[in-house]
Amino acid sequence: MPSKSKSPYKFSYTDAIQGKELYNYFGNRVLESRASGGRIVAVKVKPADGFVRSEADMMHYASQQPGILTPQVLGCYDVDPEITVTVSDLVEGQSLDNVWHTMTKAEQKSIKQQLKEQLRLFRQCTQPYIGRIKRQETKNFYDRIHLHYMGPFESEEEFDSWCLERVKSPTAKKIWAQLLPGMRGTGEQKFVLTHGDLAARNIMVKDGKITGIVDWEYSGFFPEYMEYALAAVVRDGHEDWWKPHLKEILEPCGFKRARFTAAIKWRGW
Repeated sequence: MPSKSKSPYKFSYTDAIQGKELYNYFGNRVLESRASGGRIVAVKVKPADGFVRSEADMMHYASQQPGILTPQVLGCYDVDPEITVTVSDLVEGQSLDNVWHTMTKAEQKSIKQQLKEQLRLFRQCTQPYIGRIKRQETKNFYDRIHLHYMGPFESEEEFDSWCLERVKSPTAKKIWAQLLPGMRGTGEQKFVLTHGDLAARNIMVKDGKITGIVDWEYSGFFPEYMEYALAAVVRDGHEDWWKPHLKEILEPCGFKRARFTAAIKWRGW
């Protein structure tokens, strides 16, 4: 992704922090700012953490893939020892959660078809490991306070073994250890681009068209079942009205895999 020294888009750090607030969700702030050349940009402000840069790396990777609607990353900057900002193109439109209920049935159907196409494009982007681009670790989305990371993992078996350690019950752990080999795919392992948080608030639309998918905090390369498992089982922040629609769009994972994902989340059976 563009480095600080190479980025042509310069702006005052103070202006970035004090820009027009577009979004604030549990402390993750996105502001509108203007680069010195007049270009309007989005500035995501987060506590300083090396993990912020790997999120920007994933977003940059996605933006370079043909057809994937993700804002281009312009830079990632340390404002001070405690704050890091990611600068990207500002996506036009409104978040889907603000406009869905004003749409006609035909418009809603079109949005769902467009999102399904985006997911098809996601699945064309693969890596031979579970993790982030350049074999970086990913956010541990099973962690309720979201402060820990996991991976990278060289195989689905290695990932399953790590997940199995989260199951507390010895009996349940023994049962899952017997079931897991039959739940894994066979042949060459490729792990697909996964957004990890397809809440309606992270899908931008304008004039009936998806203009961008934002907030790649939980992204990485995972087994194909993971996007559905995250939406249906793991993620608690999705809008209740949106979940049924999202389940229709995503390719479902098997019952056992969904059950195992729930066991990992709750650390039990």
